[in-house]
Amino acid sequence: MPDLTQALSAERKALSLWFNTSLGQRIMGTEQALHDELLEDSFGYHLIQISAQDSPLFEKSPILSKVCLGEDGLLAPQLIASPLQMPIASDQVDLVLLHHLLEFSDRPQALLAESARMVMPMGTLIITAFNPLSLWGLRKRLSGATARPPFRGHFWSAYRLMDWLNLLNFKVDRVLFADFGLPWSVRRLPPPSFGLGLGRRYTLPTGGVYMLVARKVVGPLTPIRSPSNRRSIRFSGLGLSQPSTGGLTPSRRTKGAVEVADTDD
Repeated sequence: MPDLTQALSAERKALSLWFNTSLGQRIMGTEQALHDELLEDSFGYHLIQISAQDSPLFEKSPILSKVCLGEDGLLAPQLIASPLQMPIASDQVDLVLLHHLLEFSDRPQALLAESARMVMPMGTLIITAFNPLSLWGLRKRLSGATARPPFRGHFWSAYRLMDWLNLLNFKVDRVLFADFGLPWSVRRLPPPSFGLGLGRRYTLPTGGVYMLVARKVVGPLTPIRSPSNRRSIRFSGLGLSQPSTGGLTPSRRTKGAVEVADTDD
């Protein structure tokens, strides 16, 4: 496992270097423009960016507390921690940006769950990823074992992420597809000028990258029962808990009640 973890960390560092190439700069420019458009109307108190590169994507956000989280100090993040064990309390962050890390994780579902855990109810999670159903995905399949970053990662489709997010009580608001140019740097050809608007206008799911915007939805704590079921519930035997100084919560026993003790973890 340590060797696998180190290999994945090296892949993420290689991805960070790839973003400095001409092709990487093209993708980053497209993604930055999309983030600027999405975040200019964002609100809240806390924003966290989890990324394999050091460029902040939240400059247009009016949120005051904005932090970049990274695995080590090489990318100069403000917070150094493992993306799988982030030192942030649950339900505390208004907006989380998960930028191109799912492709280079051996536990993508765990990474997604850890990112979702921090999001507060009705908060937003924005995921940026490469699209396997595109020319980028085709190049990845053709490259095989000789693939270089970012084509060595695992490209997850937006539909797969939707399924995972549904299990985490997230509702997908929208999916934006962008960059319909070739996944190669061709000096003689200018960069495509339609990379931003075409996918959003015609909802074409074939862009090289996509951004998935999801909101955390918290359901009712008490299940809804029919009137007949509600009438059948007997409350006379339930114990009312009282806190104690010893860390245990003994119940106040009533006639016919069963004593229950809860432990505060």
